Amino acid sequence: MKQYKQKLLIGVAAGMIGMGFVGGGTFAFFSDTETTQNSFVSGTLDLVLQTPEKSGELDLSLEDIKPGDKETYFINLHNAGSLTFKDVLLTTTYSIKDKNKDNKKADFADHIFVKITNKDSGELLSDYIAISKLKDVILTEGQVSESTTKLQLDFWFKDNGGDQNMFQGDELKFDLIFHASQEEEE
Repeated sequence: MKQYKQKLLIGVAAGMIGMGFVGGGTFAFFSDTETTQNSFVSGTLDLVLQTPEKSGELDLSLEDIKPGDKETYFINLHNAGSLTFKDVLLTTTYSIKDKNKDNKKADFADHIFVKITNKDSGELLSDYIAISKLKDVILTEGQVSESTTKLQLDFWFKDNGGDQNMFQGDELKFDLIFHASQEEEE
């Protein structure tokens, strides 16, 4: 009986091993795997202000101006980024230093005007407008990467034909803010 139990045990073990081979064999299959390496890199908006010579810092300062004076400056708007600009808008902020404290309610920035022309197309972008009113003037639209838009800015201390003595020695400090925005998504 002991022998019978041993034979039975060996038989059961052999059967289980055999079934393991058969069962394991049913799970064998061919396979293939492919992998892609991906990344998303965002584009760049990079507006660069340049002098026509593309060198040096852009400085639009004037000294000793008087009513009637005009001065012309040239600025290049260069798209150094990888994305197309939807547009570039020009706005200003300013402050006045009233040397003699005699301006009362007069605003020196109401007397300094700028006219903006696209030098490439000859298009007048803004007729003479007071620095105090300069807001969201569209300078260019759809400017592609690595392209340049050439602008002419004509500044004018408007002679109003009246007494402007209150502005003697005054200082108008202003920032021209050029804001480029991306094209709309498609």
